[in-house]
Amino acid sequence: MERQRLIREIHWIEWQLRGYEDKYSLLSRDFYRAMESGQLSEFDDGEDPHFHDFLEWHALYKVWLSRERSYRELLAQQPLPEQLRNALVPA
Repeated sequence: MERQRLIREIHWIEWQLRGYEDKYSLLSRDFYRAMESGQLSEFDDGEDPHFHDFLEWHALYKVWLSRERSYRELLAQQPLPEQLRNALVPA
């Protein structure tokens, strides 16, 4: 995946995550850890009013982790100064 597109996706996902963080006053990484460790199992009931929010929030964070990992892998492929020089060259 192209680095510029990846960065745009990361920013869009972060914008979505911020909405949940503001709504529930909890950072996404802390919410994700709690979900993964089973601490929020009481909300697993599909009848809970927050159930769908929590499912989407969890899924978004998983996608964010994947995109962040892909970004780090792309950065590791060549030295950062070289990447910046390439980005400055008009297409």
